[in-house]
Amino acid sequence: MDIGSVVNQGLIGMQKSQYSMAQSAQQIAEAGTTQRADSPQVTTQSQDLAESLVNLKVQSQVFDSSARVVKAADEAVGTLLDVRA
Repeated sequence: MDIGSVVNQGLIGMQKSQYSMAQSAQQIAEAGTTQRADSPQVTTQSQDLAESLVNLKVQSQVFDSSARVVKAADEAVGTLLDVRA
């Protein structure tokens, strides 16, 4: 596997997690805005809210991990250039 594909995979991971975080944030923002508190769907909405909050945290960690992959690849390229120079 070459450095370019490692960087590319890291960036793809960052983009996917960013998209998923945006979706979760949207679901959190919309939670409870259309239903009344005495509605039977409140339990389902609270479960959906909890899922969205968990997904937001998980995707944040995925984003950070993908960023670390990109940083490691960048450092590897820097080291290779230093050795070559």
